[in-house]
Amino acid sequence: MDFCKKVALCAGFANSFAVIKLEKCSMSIDRGTSGNSMADLYDKCDKFWDRIRKLMGEHFEVGVATFFREFPVVNCLPEVVINGETHLQVATNDYLGLATHPDVVRAATEVVETAGVGTPLGARPLTGNTSMHLELEAKLAAFRRTEGALVFNLGLGAMTGTVACMVDRGEKVFVDKYAHGCISDGAKLCKGEAYWFGHNDLEELEDQLRKCPLDQPKMIAVDGVYGMTGDLAPLDKLVELKHKYKARLFVDDAHGTGILGEHGRGTPEFFGVEDEIDLHGGTFAKSFGTFGGYLCGPQKVLDYIKFVSPGFVLTKALPGCITNATIKSLELMQSMPERRVQLWKNLTVLRDGLSAAGFNIGEPQGAVTSIFTRGMTALAAVKLLETKHKIIVNNVMYPAVPYGTSIIRITASALHTTDQMQRLVDAIVDVSQETGLLASNEAASLKANSPMLNEELS
Repeated sequence: MDFCKKVALCAGFANSFAVIKLEKCSMSIDRGTSGNSMADLYDKCDKFWDRIRKLMGEHFEVGVATFFREFPVVNCLPEVVINGETHLQVATNDYLGLATHPDVVRAATEVVETAGVGTPLGARPLTGNTSMHLELEAKLAAFRRTEGALVFNLGLGAMTGTVACMVDRGEKVFVDKYAHGCISDGAKLCKGEAYWFGHNDLEELEDQLRKCPLDQPKMIAVDGVYGMTGDLAPLDKLVELKHKYKARLFVDDAHGTGILGEHGRGTPEFFGVEDEIDLHGGTFAKSFGTFGGYLCGPQKVLDYIKFVSPGFVLTKALPGCITNATIKSLELMQSMPERRVQLWKNLTVLRDGLSAAGFNIGEPQGAVTSIFTRGMTALAAVKLLETKHKIIVNNVMYPAVPYGTSIIRITASALHTTDQMQRLVDAIVDVSQETGLLASNEAASLKANSPMLNEELS
């Protein structure tokens, strides 16, 4: 079979597979409508909410109300107005404050005024490939010091699609249990075998690798910075294991890019192993302040992925206005190191203050700072921070964190001031006296060190 036929088959695989699955699903439904006691497809919805009600207890109504609240469109500035009141906002991922930078806004506006909002309307392999996409990819590759780069319209599509199409039958992927859900979903969707190891547990990872033949193709997939805990993957040690067991190393550095390293090239630069990472993944929805995702690595791998990954082939191109804005964000990320310096000043005040107050915040080295709690304590504290102190932080609960725990997740930016960070610390200390936050944090820290935690995340 010639190359063109192979490409056509690859591009059509996902659509054909979906049609077949729908036809089988329809036949199954037709056979099952005669019995009134049959399980229903929607039953899982009730079971999910029953479990959440049990978990949250008396806090259910208040807890659910903390999600999907109405925020202003510009939700990432240090101060936002909600219901007519100004709040300190420390809950979004615009780490370098580039989302509202005038040059970035201007870059997007220039395209909107001449070409519209959603254009180009087409998939990249067909009519959606523009000079802007190619320019962004070339600049990303230069930034990452790789042969090439590939721009996706969604970070999830980039990560999930890469793992899913790179790990084939007879191959294996090993995923950190704390890795972002898009990595785990890619592992579940791949045709190969998927394994999960305890968070940063290199002994368990090596034990899994040791059982795998050296000549069997394999991938290790991790986050550079873990989005709920803020700690780092030990990339230097992972590189050693990759060489020892002949594996490829894929790093999703969504939370590290722009933050870590002397030049902001992320976790690989921080560890001095940039050239040892086989595939660099990331999103534009954090330090870049825009939208979309990317993959950097060997050109032959990217050429393969852009023909076989449904997350790239079966979706329209990233809009030109976003693409042009991201080109400008990348330039500013490299030319404005003072933003990164200010961010770290803010993080130092925040973390030193929380630690001095007795809170266990783990070992965060990215921009995420979390206070783990038992039960729903984080929910009560977050609500009180908003109503009493006019401060917005995030409450995160199951299924994003282990059942029976919740966290206060704080994400500062370069636009905040150290005075605002001190205000936040003081407010958390005050709220702790009313909610038992400190005691709950201590209990959760003990749970986090329990061997049961990784089982709960599996």
